[in-house]
Amino acid sequence: MSFRHILYDLWVEDPSILERTKPLEQIMLEAARCSGATILHSYFHQFDPHGVSGVVLIAQSHLSIHTWSEEKYAAIDVFTYQGMNPELAISYIREKLRPTRERITDLSRGGTLL
Repeated sequence: MSFRHILYDLWVEDPSILERTKPLEQIMLEAARCSGATILHSYFHQFDPHGVSGVVLIAQSHLSIHTWSEEKYAAIDVFTYQGMNPELAISYIREKLRPTRERITDLSRGGTLL
């Protein structure tokens, strides 16, 4: 079985969107929903004075986000094997966070050992 691990780095104009837990948790949960993932649990942590780390555990693996608002930067992972469309998750996140710059790395992981 092979897995996909999408690394999504993004930079935003207004860093306030990266500073608080609740809006980011809602964005990540909705990204999972619209991608067809089965949500099992989510946990998000608010740093002082700002910044967020969070994970949405899904039956297909996970979505995670870590933010550094002082850098206007967020690192997002979408790790999955099947049963969802990770591009739809990325598209939803892009729509909500409106990055001024982004980088996507799409990795294939796992597979059969030789």
